[in-house]
Amino acid sequence: MEPRSLLTPSPRSSTPGSPMLAEMSQEQPPKLKGRQRLLQGLQRMSSSPSLAKMGRTRSSEKVYKPNHKASISCVSLGSSPQGSSISPPIQVSTFAYATPPGTPGTPTSVSSYVDSHSRFRPFDLGSAASSAEHLQLRPARTPLHEISEKPLPKRENFNFWGDLPQEVRIQILSYLPPKEIVRLSAVSRSWQEMCFDGQLWTVLDCQTYYQKITSEALMKIMLRAGAFVKNLNLRGCVQLRDQWLSLGTRMTNQECRNLETFSIEGCKIERSSIHFFLLRNPKLLHLNMPSMQQVSNATLKIIAAHCRNIEYLNINWCTNCDNRGLLKVVQSCPNLTDLRVSEVRGLDDTELALEMFRRNNLERLIMAGCDSLTDEVLEIMVQGVDPQVDVLTDRVTVPPRRWRHLDVSECRQLTDRGVRALAHNVPFLEGLKLCKVSSLTDDALLDVMSSVNRLTHLELEELEHLTNEVLIRLAKSPAAKTLEHLSISYCDQMGDVGVLPILKSCPELKSLCLDNTRISDLALMEASEQVRKRGNLLKRGARPKKGLELIAFDCANVTWAGVREIMQGNCRVLQGRKKSVVRESLMTHLPPTDSETESITNAASASASQEIKRVIEIQTLLFPAQIIHLKAFHIWQATFDAHYQRCMTARWVAASRLENKWAEWMVATEEVGNISHGWGARRRRRRQREAENRVREDTAGLVHDTEGVGTGTETEDMSGLENGSRRPNRRRARSGGCAVM
Repeated sequence: MEPRSLLTPSPRSSTPGSPMLAEMSQEQPPKLKGRQRLLQGLQRMSSSPSLAKMGRTRSSEKVYKPNHKASISCVSLGSSPQGSSISPPIQVSTFAYATPPGTPGTPTSVSSYVDSHSRFRPFDLGSAASSAEHLQLRPARTPLHEISEKPLPKRENFNFWGDLPQEVRIQILSYLPPKEIVRLSAVSRSWQEMCFDGQLWTVLDCQTYYQKITSEALMKIMLRAGAFVKNLNLRGCVQLRDQWLSLGTRMTNQECRNLETFSIEGCKIERSSIHFFLLRNPKLLHLNMPSMQQVSNATLKIIAAHCRNIEYLNINWCTNCDNRGLLKVVQSCPNLTDLRVSEVRGLDDTELALEMFRRNNLERLIMAGCDSLTDEVLEIMVQGVDPQVDVLTDRVTVPPRRWRHLDVSECRQLTDRGVRALAHNVPFLEGLKLCKVSSLTDDALLDVMSSVNRLTHLELEELEHLTNEVLIRLAKSPAAKTLEHLSISYCDQMGDVGVLPILKSCPELKSLCLDNTRISDLALMEASEQVRKRGNLLKRGARPKKGLELIAFDCANVTWAGVREIMQGNCRVLQGRKKSVVRESLMTHLPPTDSETESITNAASASASQEIKRVIEIQTLLFPAQIIHLKAFHIWQATFDAHYQRCMTARWVAASRLENKWAEWMVATEEVGNISHGWGARRRRRRQREAENRVREDTAGLVHDTEGVGTGTETEDMSGLENGSRRPNRRRARSGGCAVM
């Protein structure tokens, strides 16, 4: 078969000495010898006739003439009419050999086979594809324009933090705690200036980090804050002991005159420094100086002269203050609403009491531990001097006091007369503390309990003469709906008879202190029942809240059975029913119409659906929404705390399992005690008799003498005794402590 031509004529002429022909001449195949040369000659002579017999047509690009040198025997390779869009407009083909010469084997140059006016262009066979359609490349229809690739402009360096406005940066830093702001000040000088900007230190409360900050850093902050400081709390900052004199002078000289809240509790500050702050801060509203020996009547006079806008003044346990300084403050400060003067001397002054009655601006009055407070002074504070008395009701007609919180605990000279003056004169009272006033009885509080409708906190600790009548009256009063905290610790005569009505009538009760009282397991059972009624949760994983803090340690009649009732109530899961709405669709078929044109629309409306809502009840599980945290006997406390944690994390199965295991262990312990020791059963029976006797006494309203051990007070069935004789009651003397402990 004839080899393909390697050159194709081009309309452009090329000289024989052109470099293109030189390259082609250098690419001629090597000369053959012997047999290979003979076979090559035979192949040349049989090329054209064999192609003619095969029916190959002549090339359409060139008409071959028999006697012309330019006529070459070649085969025009068919190619695709489409050219490449990325190649120059060239025409590529292969060039072939001419008619073989008469003498085979004679060497013939390339120029004798082709036209001298034809231009040959080389074609790289290695880069061409195997198919013939890729050998001929045609020019693209449209020229390819060059794309100028200009580099993108480089973005300028953007300093996000530096380009922000100063106000925005200060606002961002204001969300950080003071400790982190001090740490950020070490970044650079600019950050140091920014972190110690006075706008960040308007509230300087050192109560949480006063042990971790040095005096130098604290002084720097206080001096840099300057006039921006409004709330300065230096509670416990004892490291400023030696710097107070210079610090007070420098701060006040640098226009630190905008303080509104100033607290120096626990600071070792000089009296002159306190006076510096008070003299140069007339805008003070809250002043906290408890247990400060440096505070005296002179300090109170400065407050009365320069701090007339004061609203809160705490000078508890300032032993160098007395009624003379307080009188100046009460007369000069009309906005004073919170006054705390615990253990301050001279409160028996009637002039001070009368001035407080005339002003009537106090909402919180704390006078705990004031031994000088008497019934007469308290009556003047409430009713004034010689008030008018209503003939019909036998009550004084005076403006009601604005007191919301009153604390007269440990005022030993108070009696029923002074406390009774509060009845019907303090309608806004929310908190009342009468602890350790040993002379108070039921007569002092019965009328007070009926007249306070907003009472939320009541503390009656260590009042030995109070009975259950006070609690019963409180349960019937309007204050029962708002009561949240009740403490009757060490009230030996109060028990289940008074506590049970409180538990039933006070739905908002959150704290109940019953330690060292006569309550029994009945009170714990009632508390568990009432708290369980406060709500239910429908989701299994929903966590409950603490509904009641119950303190019942050192109670002789409280046993492990009552503690178990609390545990069972905390993890009790009930089965209930809830209403659910079910929607049902009722298909109603309408009669077809006679019109054929409206058949399509009538087919769509032939079946009209109506939704019917039906309410049904389905079963569901009800989990407790509130539980009780109990403080009881210390041996049981660890078990109860573990059970309480399981309930708070909504692990109801684990809590129930723990309660059952603990109950089994307690029962087994008691059985072992019954077998090994006979005195264990006798002790339980004796305690049971004592509890029954106390309940009987409370019901009958009797109080028996408990001086002798052998003088029993309970009556037993004497049918089994010989001659009807009475068996003596073996009973311990009552004590405030728990018999188990």
